[in-house]
Order: sequence, then structure tokens, then C-alpha cells
Amino acid sequence: MIKLIAVGELRLGMFIHKLDVWWMKDKRIRNQMLITDPHQIITLRNEGIQSIWIDLDKSVQAPLAPAGEKKAIPRTPFFQELDKAQMIFQQGKPKVLAMFNEARLGNSLDLSFMIDLVDEIAGSIEREPSALLSVARLKSHDDYTYLHSMAVCGLMISLGKTLGLNEQQLRRAGMGGLLHDVGKAAVPLDILNKPTKLTEEEFNVMRQHPIIGAQILMEADADADLLDIALHHHERYDGNGYPHGLKGEQITQFARMAAVCDVYDALTSTRVYRKGWTPAEAMHNMLSWRGHFDSHLLNSFVRTIGIYPVGSLVRLASGRVALVVKAGEKSLLRPCVHVFWSLHAQREMKPEIVDLGDSFCTDSIVSAEESNLWVNVDLNRIWALHAA
Repeated sequence: MIKLIAVGELRLGMFIHKLDVWWMKDKRIRNQMLITDPHQIITLRNEGIQSIWIDLDKSVQAPLAPAGEKKAIPRTPFFQELDKAQMIFQQGKPKVLAMFNEARLGNSLDLSFMIDLVDEIAGSIEREPSALLSVARLKSHDDYTYLHSMAVCGLMISLGKTLGLNEQQLRRAGMGGLLHDVGKAAVPLDILNKPTKLTEEEFNVMRQHPIIGAQILMEADADADLLDIALHHHERYDGNGYPHGLKGEQITQFARMAAVCDVYDALTSTRVYRKGWTPAEAMHNMLSWRGHFDSHLLNSFVRTIGIYPVGSLVRLASGRVALVVKAGEKSLLRPCVHVFWSLHAQREMKPEIVDLGDSFCTDSIVSAEESNLWVNVDLNRIWALHAA
């Protein structure tokens, strides 16, 4: 089992699966090594590393913690984690692209090649979930097929945490999200990237990708849960999905989770034929589609992502623009925000923290703002003012 621990928990006899940094000055410290010398631990602490992925199965010493107590992993500031999340997507894209190319060529897939990527995504979600999910929304339509797989992986892990899944289940859910669309490797590119509405014949070709995906994973000796996610992520709770028209509890929990995560990421992504919706628009529409999703899982997903996710921009009734810095404790519609811009004066204003959920607060959100309209504003600086 792979586990993320704080560097303060590191002990002799633990096996480092992966360092949670992109660089390391001391070449004697590396991934896939057993800690045998106290100086190795001292070096890791001196390098400023806060957390490390360890392999419990290869360790001869488990993390020390009081019985029944789970140590919290330090949260990373949003914009600091945003940089890490962008790096995960940049380095992960070639891996996913290679996987799709191998599948397109009819070659058997080596799924173990993707485990580290799932671990990277899980680590980012653990440190600050909003960061990676924010990066996921910024993918271009050219990268959609590949980055969509990573986005759904992150969404599955985030939803799984809300549902209380254990670490092994979270990794399986993440891997299932990463592989769910592998069958699209067999869909002709002119259909996959068509900028206009598909014809009925083209749509029938597209509808074959879950079956093909399951076949590809079967040939790769993938476990049954991964095949199931690929095969049934387009089933609907009311039985009107495909390819088998499964209904309700006939659809496994993982496949029902994937249905929610897949549609949400598709709706919030800009494609060649349409502009992506804001999270608020996507949530509103998904909640209105009666029978499409498992309502319990959809409600859990809304709690997971938030109507207005941390790091997003909103317009207030007072004529101001604000950065969402904390989810609302009483209502998802009333987060804590950092006001920084006056629409009336068309200029930056004295920063102010406003808890929209406070009973004495008279302001409210009227709409989500498109982040690309505010590229000239240093949101990192705004966030730093909030964190100070």
C-alpha cells in the first residue's frame, strides 16, 4: 500500500516510494529506496520536504501514530499547489498520450506505467484539492481527450474521499478515472474532434467506446473494477444509458461515480464546438437532469467540488469582484471571499475578506466570473494578501 506521510513521521526502515518534490540536490536520496541511515532523514528535512510517499508493503517500519488517530497532512496554500498541479498535468500528458497511442496501434497496455501518475494526482488532491481541479478546467480543446482522463482521475479521488473510501479504494477509483475513456483510442479522429454535431451514424460509432475500452483493458489483464468503470460510465441511473441500459443499483458505485465525474468535467471544459460552463452552471444543470445520476452521489459530488470552488472568481450584488478563498460552512452558495475589484470604479480596491455566510452579511453572489477576463490581475498576490 502506498501512503503519503509527513516528513516528521519518517523512520528508519521505511521504503520511499516517491519523493513529493520535482528536484533533489543530494543524489543519494532518490525514489524507490529504503531508509537505512538517520542522515538520510536529516537530509530530507533540511531540503524543506514536507511529505513523502512510502510503500508500506516494502517497509520494515510502519508510521508511528496513536491507535485510532490519523495524522493530518499539512495543507498547501492554493496558489503554491496550483504550480505543482500544473506540473503534474504537463508531465502526465505524455504518459496518457502514449497510452492512447499504444491502444490505437492495438498494442497491449502496461497499466503499471500509470500508477505513479495516479499517486501524483492523489497527492495533490490531499494537499489542496481545489488546485488540481482548477487546472483541470483550463485544458484546451486540443488536449481534451488526454487531460480529461487526468481530470476525471482527480475528481474520482476527491469524490471518493467525501464518500469515506479507504486509501486502496481511492487509488482504484483514480485509476478507473484515468482509464475510463481508453476506448476512444479506437474512435476515428475526425469523429472524436468534429467541431459540429455528430450524425446518428457517427454517434453510434462513438457509443462503441465503452465496449472497446473494456476489451482493451481485458487484454491488459486489468482488474474487473477497472473494466467495469470503462464499460459502464455512460449508464444512467434511470436505465436510459448505454451500452447495456443498466438501472439503479445494477450499476456499481465506481461506475456511478465515474458517470458524475465524466459529465462534470466535460461540461466545464471548453471544446472545439462550445465554450465550457462554469462549475455553478454545470452543477445547476446536472441537478436538474432527473434520473441521469445517482442523486446521493451527485449531492456528495456537489459538496466535494462546491458550487463556487476555492480559487474561482465571483461577482457580488454590491458591484464588486472577489476571489473565493474558503468554502461556505453553512451554505455552498455563500463561501468566504476576498473582495479586490470595484466594478463601479473599474479599479482595484482595498482588499476585504467577506464571509458571505455570516448572518450579518448583506452581500451575495450574483454570478461566477470567467477567470480569463482577469488575466491582467495578479490573483497570486491577492491570495497572498488573504494568507498573510
